[in-house]
Order: sequence, then C-alpha cells, then structure tokens
Amino acid sequence: MIYLGKKLAGQSLIEILLAMALMSIILPALLTGFVASRGGKPQQSRRIEAIALLKEAEEIVRSVRERDWKSFAVNGVYHPTVSGNAWYLDTGSETVNELTRTLAISDVYRDANGLIVASGGSLDTSTKKVDISVSWDMPYLSSITSTVYVTRYIGNRADEQTSQAQFSQGVTDNTQVTNDTGGEVKLATNTKGKWCQPNLSISSVNLPITNVPIAVSAVEGKIYVATGATTSGPAFFNVNVSNTDPPQSQIIGSFDNYQTNAVFGENDYAYLATTNNTKEAVIIDLNNFADPLNKKYAEAGYFNATTDSGSSVSTDANTIFVYNNRGYVTAGNYLYVFNLSSKSGSRPKIGKRINFANSGDKAGEVYVRDVGGDTYAFIAIEGSTVDELKIANVTDPNNNNKWKIVGQINIEPNNCSTLESGKAIFVNPAGTRAYISSTNDASFKEFFIIDTTNKSNPQLVGGIATNPPCTNGGGYEAGGMNPEHSVVVSLAENRAILVGIDASGGADSEEYQVLDTTNEAAPVKCGGLQISSGVYGVASVRETDGDAFSYIITGDGTGELKIIQGGPDGTYLESGTYESATLDMGADVAFNRLITNSVLPNGTTLDFQLSITHDIGGSCNGVTFNYVGPDGTSNTYFPESGGTISLSDSGGYVNPGRCVRYKARLATTDYYVTPEILDVNLNYSP
Repeated sequence: MIYLGKKLAGQSLIEILLAMALMSIILPALLTGFVASRGGKPQQSRRIEAIALLKEAEEIVRSVRERDWKSFAVNGVYHPTVSGNAWYLDTGSETVNELTRTLAISDVYRDANGLIVASGGSLDTSTKKVDISVSWDMPYLSSITSTVYVTRYIGNRADEQTSQAQFSQGVTDNTQVTNDTGGEVKLATNTKGKWCQPNLSISSVNLPITNVPIAVSAVEGKIYVATGATTSGPAFFNVNVSNTDPPQSQIIGSFDNYQTNAVFGENDYAYLATTNNTKEAVIIDLNNFADPLNKKYAEAGYFNATTDSGSSVSTDANTIFVYNNRGYVTAGNYLYVFNLSSKSGSRPKIGKRINFANSGDKAGEVYVRDVGGDTYAFIAIEGSTVDELKIANVTDPNNNNKWKIVGQINIEPNNCSTLESGKAIFVNPAGTRAYISSTNDASFKEFFIIDTTNKSNPQLVGGIATNPPCTNGGGYEAGGMNPEHSVVVSLAENRAILVGIDASGGADSEEYQVLDTTNEAAPVKCGGLQISSGVYGVASVRETDGDAFSYIITGDGTGELKIIQGGPDGTYLESGTYESATLDMGADVAFNRLITNSVLPNGTTLDFQLSITHDIGGSCNGVTFNYVGPDGTSNTYFPESGGTISLSDSGGYVNPGRCVRYKARLATTDYYVTPEILDVNLNYSP
C-alpha cells in the first residue's frame, strides 16, 4: 500500500506541472487579446484621424504651391495654418488632437536622363520633395507617412528648336545652319585663310619711305613697323587694321629722327631699339601726339645702356623685348634689363649687364618667358660665337645664380657650316621649345627646334648633324632662301613661318615659307609664296574672333607692308558662336531646364548660356539680353547637355520672364570635325 501511494502522489505532481505550463502559454495570449480588444478601437480611431490629416496636408501643399511657388519652395520643416480664406505653411510641426503633423520640404536631384535620384545628379530647381508625417504615442507609438513631389506648376511645357527653318532665324558668327540631318548648327566651313594656302589677295600698305623696312611687330588691330634706316626720316609707323572681312589698313601715326634696328609693340606703347648712344631704347606713347596735325607721336621715355661702372656704351641696340614691366634690350654682345614700371623719362637699369657672346657679335632676337617662377631670356646669336642660342636667368639681380647665362647650344658642332647664326627666335609659353632660324648655307639647314626643358642643357630636336653627310639631324632646309626672320603662328596647329630673301648664288626660292612642325625633328614646308622683292620681317596675330593674319615687310617700293590671312588647314573654322532668335512666350513664365541634343566628336567643345528678361510695353523688341550660366552669372556655362535654369533676378537677368534667347559656343582643335547642335528644348512653367 505504501508503494501505491507514492506512485499516485508523483502522478499528481506531473499533472500540476503540465497545467502550469499550459497556463504560461495560454494566459499571455488571453491577456494580450484582452488588452488589444480594449485598445483596438482607440488605435483604429487614431489611424483614421491621422490618414485624414495626411490627405489634408497633401492638398494643402498643392494649394500653397499653386498660389506662390517662390515662397513655397524653401527647404525646411513646416505645418499648415489658415489666414483668411487661404492655407499657408508656418515653420515647425503642429499637434492636432494629440497627433503630431510635420511637412518637410527638401531639394530634388535628377540624373542626365531627367530621372530623380537619391544622391548625385543635378539640382532641379523646379521640383521639391515634401515628406508628410503624422505620428502619435497613445495607445501605441505609431506614425504614417507620405512623400509628394511637387513641380513649379501643373502642366510644364517645352519650347523646342530643331529644324533648319527655326535655327536659321538666329545669328551665326563663324557658324552655319545646315540640313544634313533635319536641321543643325555647326562650325562654319573654312573659306577664309589657311596657313598652308597663303595668298596676297588683301591690299598692301605703301609706307612713305625710300628704304626697306627694318622690323615689324603687331598686336590685335595694330601693326608697328620700324623703318629708320637713317636718323633724318621716319623711324616708326603705326598702322591700324580693322576687324572686317577683308581687313582695311591705314597709317594712323609716325615717329621720326631715330635710326632703328628693332621694334616691340603693346596696345598703348611702342619700343624701339636704336643706334642712339644715349638712348638705345626709346619709348613711344601711342596716345599722345607731339604734332597732332601731322600725327607725329611724342617720345615718352628712354633707356641709356651703360657699363656696370655707369659709363655710356657706344654700341647700337639690336633687339628689344618687353615683359612684365621690364624692358630687355641687347646692344652688341650684352643684354641689358631696365625698369618699365613707369614709361616716362630716363628708365633705370636693373642689375648688371649680361655678356652673352664674343666681342663684335650681336643678338638676332631676344625672347622672354616666365617658367616655374623664374624669368628667362632666350637669345639668338649672330657672329663668331659658336653657340646659336644662349639662355639667361634674369629673375633676381641680387642673386648671382639667378642673373646669369645658364645654358647654351651649338646647333652645328661638326663643321658642316661656318655660316650658321641665330637670326630669330620664338619660345613657347611653357618655355620648353625654342624655334630658331639661321643664315642660309648650301650645306646646312636653316630652321631648328630646340628642346629647352632643361635650361642648362638645351638639345636640338632630331639630333646634331654628322659630317658627313651634314644633311641628317634635326631641322628644316629652306632651299635657296636666306632667312631674315621667322615666327611660330600656331602651336596648336603646328605652323611656323620662315621669311627671307634669295641667297647669293642660290636658287630662286619662295621667300615666304609655311612650315608644318608636327614632326619637330623634321619640319616640312606645307605652303609658300614667291615674293621677289624679298621679305625682311614677319609678325603674326590671332584675333579674339579667331581670324589669324601674318604681317610681312618687303622690299616692294609701292607696298612695303603686306597682310596675309592664315587659319586652320582643315574643313572647319576653329571656333564660333550661335545666338538664337528671340523667343516670346507671350507672358512671364518660369523656365526650368535647358535640354539639348548634340553631336560632340573628340577634340570639340560646346556650351551654352541663356538670357531671360521682361518685355517692354508688351513686346520683346528692343529688350537687352544678358547671358548667364546655370548659377545665374555671366562667368559660367551650361554643358553641351544643358541643365537646370537658375531662379534669380540680378544683373539684368530674370526668371520668370517673357523674352528669352540662348547662345552657344562651338570650338574644335581638330579642324576636320565640328560639334553640332541638333535640338534645343526650354522646359518652362506657365
């Protein structure tokens, strides 16, 4: 019996434990259900009320947007308020019946295809994102949200230009409208000058002199000619050149009574290298006539070359160059530097004079460049000095290491010629290439390109000629022409011009030779002109509108100064602009985006600016257009694909506005291809 009782007691214990386990599972569910049944109705009520507030907020957003976009489209956190009969947005959130409502306005960005993106892309000033939230914490912490994208106005529209007829209403400048693919704008075909196809179709200028001109220099719109073979006649002429097609030229002033060897010109001043032993360099004020009736310029200042002990030298000045308020003049075998912070009176010498050649030798030309914070003078040398080029560091007269000759090169060390000497020099802006022309020799070349990257050890590109045969190595053979001068007319196009006279006993060669320097080691002639009277100097100018010219001085007694138009040797011009016709929208509208479709081959560029303004008396006639880029300033440009248009009112630019134009810049460095504008769309909101 005792054994059976123990067995029944154990069974009861098991039953109790099972009952407790079942209750631990069932009771929480029962309790939760009980609580849920008591809170479900209030939670449902809260949610219904929250949805109503959310939908109301969406409608309020649209109402405020339609009434005033500018006041609406400001990023921040807001809540709706009523004033009079209208809804407005006030800062911060609000609580309505224990429900918190918040409207957060933020920017929208789009990718290149116009699709909204979460990050990156371009700002769309005509679209805003509004995140609406309604939250509550009783009976449970809960919230509902909605996101609304709002545009500036319902029913955005677009004005599109795509046909030849539409584009033809605009203004082309070195551009053209064609119909190859249904209407497009591209760079104009080059029917102007080409460097490798020179001609003398532009009229020449007859200078009132009896001698051959000495030297020529030029800036845009002006040609300066040094003509003083004696001290008794004209020493200098200023020739104005109009920016017309073709250009017109006329003498607008002169300067007398100096024998001259070289000239350097700026817009307001000209500088002469003379034979006067107390005024080796003379400064002419081109805005001041000493004799207005006869248009004779006044002398503004001068420089007297002296030894380092202060004694005047009796050697003629041969070359002159001006750079960064310094003048550089060579007289005999010395380089002198003088101060040009002022142009009047006697100009003081800077530092010691620098010897660059043997006694009795002289410079053919000097060229100055800033390179890496230092200033260098590159000197082409004529005479017995074996080096045709020397490089002087002229940075600091108080530092002996930066006021001396630092490098030189003998182009012909192997006795292939005894006549070679540096006649003229041009240096590229980086200071890494010097282009030198030399006296003619039947057994040697006359034009060379020097690698001056290392100023202390310049090297002839193409290498030094060996003897024999003396015909190898770097350089260009000019035939029977004896060079007088040379100039690089375009580094981008690899073009240089070599001019001169027929060498004694040599063949009758072209005195004006255009060189293709693409192969620096072996330039080749790509064009030329026969000018039997000889060419004694050349200067080149590329105008801001892209037109390019070379100006040559010759022995032609009835037309000493001649103008030759140059330019790219390809199908298209280098650059141009296109300005659309005025688009009258009929009323002020808000412009959203500029959307373009274009063709952009390698080596070409295309960008846009936009101008929007108000009408005058109900018309766009006579309004002034001020072009701006995407930030609303004149310093920026839309890329070839377009972009978001700024909402601003400044500097004559407005948005919204009624009258609009766009302007495009087209350019190429490969003159056989052109960028093309196919379509232009202006997206706007009425």
